[in-house]
Amino acid sequence: METPRARTRRRPPEERRAQILEAALHCFASKGFHAATMDDVVRASGLSKGSLYWHFKSKEDVFLALFDAFANASFHEWNAQIAAGCPTLEALERATLGKLDQLGGEQGLSAWVGFFAHPLARERLAAVYRQVRAGLEASLAREMDAGRIRRRPPDELAASITAAGEGLLLQAMVDPGFDLHRHWAATRALIQRGLES
Repeated sequence: METPRARTRRRPPEERRAQILEAALHCFASKGFHAATMDDVVRASGLSKGSLYWHFKSKEDVFLALFDAFANASFHEWNAQIAAGCPTLEALERATLGKLDQLGGEQGLSAWVGFFAHPLARERLAAVYRQVRAGLEASLAREMDAGRIRRRPPDELAASITAAGEGLLLQAMVDPGFDLHRHWAATRALIQRGLES
């Protein structure tokens, strides 16, 4: 009969990485980045220490890979929608309403808090926000050129729209009673009126 460890050894490398990141999310969320150890991640993952170090050189490498996975899950849909030429607010709605599930509830919230506290993760998050705003600016500029919205500085609009979407998400993450869908509808209507007037 095949043992669990034998089955684990046969997994493709990307599955092992995902297994490690899932375990790391649990460890970092429950203990925090500084208190969690690589031994904690080894135990939570069910892998050997050698396997963990085969995929990641250090705890910081695991943490930053976890950030990259979160950022990709959070902003992939947005980037794909904008690249496909989807109208700005439609793309923003799909990304905003889909992002809450991707963040992973309480563990996701704890991880985001840890990312804000880590200097390298903050740098990466700043780069992600620059990318998001640049996509928004390009999308808004296309809509201005097409005459669908009033001409205004796209960078200012992009920053304001990003703040509105992220603000709603933050409220939904920390307040289980916050109705993201209802408040998004009101926010979208306000943004639309502002863009058109």
